[in-house]
Amino acid sequence: MTEIILNDWPGWLLILLSFYVVIRLRKKWKDDNLTFALCFVLAMHHVLALTNAYLFTIHGADADAVRFHRLGVEWAVSGKLSVSSGAEFYQQLLGIFYRIFSPSHLFGEELSIIAFLFACFVLIKLIDFLNITRYRVGLLLLFGLLPTNLVLGSVTMRESYQILFFMLAVYWGLRFHLEYTKGAMIFCVFSAIIMGCFHGALILYMLFLLPVLFLWFPKQVSNSSDSGWRFTRKRFIVISAILILIIGILTIGVLLEIQGLWELASVFSGKGLKYAMDHRTILMSEVAPDARANYGIMLDTSSLGSLIKTTSLAYIYYLFAPFPWQITNWLDVYAFAESLLRFVLILFSIISWYRAEGMKRSIWGLLLVIYISMTCLWAMGTVNYGTSIRHHLLTNWIIVILGGPVLIDFVLRQFRKKSLILKTIKRGV
Repeated sequence: MTEIILNDWPGWLLILLSFYVVIRLRKKWKDDNLTFALCFVLAMHHVLALTNAYLFTIHGADADAVRFHRLGVEWAVSGKLSVSSGAEFYQQLLGIFYRIFSPSHLFGEELSIIAFLFACFVLIKLIDFLNITRYRVGLLLLFGLLPTNLVLGSVTMRESYQILFFMLAVYWGLRFHLEYTKGAMIFCVFSAIIMGCFHGALILYMLFLLPVLFLWFPKQVSNSSDSGWRFTRKRFIVISAILILIIGILTIGVLLEIQGLWELASVFSGKGLKYAMDHRTILMSEVAPDARANYGIMLDTSSLGSLIKTTSLAYIYYLFAPFPWQITNWLDVYAFAESLLRFVLILFSIISWYRAEGMKRSIWGLLLVIYISMTCLWAMGTVNYGTSIRHHLLTNWIIVILGGPVLIDFVLRQFRKKSLILKTIKRGV
C-alpha cells in the first residue's frame, strides 16, 4: 500500500496544491465563508477520488472512467490507442500527463478535480460579473455538492473539462459585450474550440454557440456621453470573419473525414435528423437494449406533427425522467430528486428572467437560450435517464445561476416564517 501511495505522488501533490490555491485566493475574495465553502466542496471531491483509487469503485466510476484511464495509460506507454471510443482527445490528454509524470489512477482523478475547481472559479467570476455576489456561497454549494458533480467530477471522466471550457466560452462572450474586454473574442473562440475537442456533439454545438454569443446583443454600450446602444459595422465584420473562418476550418475537417466529426458531417449533408434517429436506434437496440433506465422514445419523421410530438417527448423525458411511476430502486429515487430540483430551478430561472429588466433581462434571456439549445442537442442523442444525468452536468450551472438566487430566497423565507410561527406559539404558551 505504501508503495502504491508513493507511486501516486503527482496525485497527492495536486491535492495539496488545490487547497493552497484556494487559500491564496482568500485574500482576493476577502470572504471567509466563500473560502470555507470552496474548501469543503474540494475536500468532498478528494475524499471520493481517494475512496475510488484505494478502497472500492464508487457507483458511476466504472465502465467509461475505467476505460478512459486504461487507454490513457496505453497511450502513455505505446503512443497509440488500440480502440476507437470517440474520446481520443481526452485519452491522449491523460496519456500526455501520465507520460510526463506517472500513469497513476489517483493522478488522473485529481486532474479532473483541478478542472472542476477551475470551473468553480469561473462560476464565482460569473456570479460577481452578473451582480449576484450575495448568493455566491449558496450557489457554489448548490453547484459543487450535487452528487453527480461530486462523483463524475472526481474520477477519470471528461465532464469536468467540458463544463470548464463551456463556462469559459460563455464568460468571455459576456465580457466581449458588456465590457468589450481586449482579447475576449479570441478567448471565447479558443474556449469553445477546446470544449468541442472533448466531444463530437460539442463541435456541432460550437457552431451555434459562437454566433449566439457574438450576435445576441444588437447594441453595444457606449462610453461617450451621448451613449445609447450601438452595434458598429466594423465589429460586425470582425465577428463575421471569425465565424466564417471557424466554419471553413471545420468544413475542411469534415471533407477530410477527420475522426470525431461525424455529427457535423451529418448536419452539413442535411442528414442531421437521420443521424439522430440512427444513433437512438443503435443505443436502444444494440448498445443497451435492456437498460432499465431506457425511456423508449423514438424520433418519428413521417410527418411534421409526428416529428414535433416525438422530439418534444424526447426533450421532456431528457429533462425530467424518471417520473414517479418509473421509480424501482434507490438510484431511481436519487434521479427523481435531481430531476425535481432541475424542474424547480428551470421554473425559478424563467421567473427570474421574467422579473428582470433592461440589459439584465437580455443576459438572462441569452443564458436561457444557451441552456435550452444545449439540452435540446443532448436530448436528441440520449435514450435513458442514466446517461442524461451525465449530460446535465454541462448545463446545470446555468440554471443554478439563474434560478438559484430565487430558490435561496424562497427557502430562507420559509425558514423565517417557520421561526416566526414558533416564536408566536412560545409567547402564547
